[in-house]
Amino acid sequence: MGEVEQRAAARRRVQRQARGLAAEQIGAHLVAARDWERHSGRDEYAGPGPAWEVQEWERISALVAEGGAGAVYDVAADEQAQEWLAEAEQRVQAGRRARQQRPVPGPLRPPVDRVEVRVVVPGEAGRRLEALAAGLGWSAERVLAVLAEHVQVDNEGLVHVPAVTVTAAPPGPEPHRERLPVLYRERPRYGREDYGEGYDGPALDW
Repeated sequence: MGEVEQRAAARRRVQRQARGLAAEQIGAHLVAARDWERHSGRDEYAGPGPAWEVQEWERISALVAEGGAGAVYDVAADEQAQEWLAEAEQRVQAGRRARQQRPVPGPLRPPVDRVEVRVVVPGEAGRRLEALAAGLGWSAERVLAVLAEHVQVDNEGLVHVPAVTVTAAPPGPEPHRERLPVLYRERPRYGREDYGEGYDGPALDW
């Protein structure tokens, strides 16, 4: 809450307390407010609130005194208070419009420069891939990554991979290989009819 809103709140507090009070009663409240202002002046955290309330009590006291004997404070008849109230409402409406016009930020998505996938290649295709990877000294994942880097889609939507050279791995451990966690599962919809009589059931996938 800014200073303008804080001062307006202090005025409204005084106006609520002064509603229906006569000059003598308002004078008593003014004395109490001044006493509070003096004591709060010793507190560095009190802020200007007490001084603002004293100013509003003084204004209301003068306004009721102008009304003559028997006059009481009526906030609805207080032109200055009504003007302040209208200004406060305008600030509220302006803030609401500003919030409505503010663009809603979309979800922040970091740029994707890699995709991690886990693939099960069954049957003859899997055996060819395994043999190719073993001959090159690479993992099957590495071979698939190289092929994916060169995949193309023509104008008719056909996907193909042109001839690409996959060099043999240097001696020693395969560099930069990310070992996937072991996953124990049954390959879906494949069995002896696909793998042959040598199929021994579920396997450990890397």
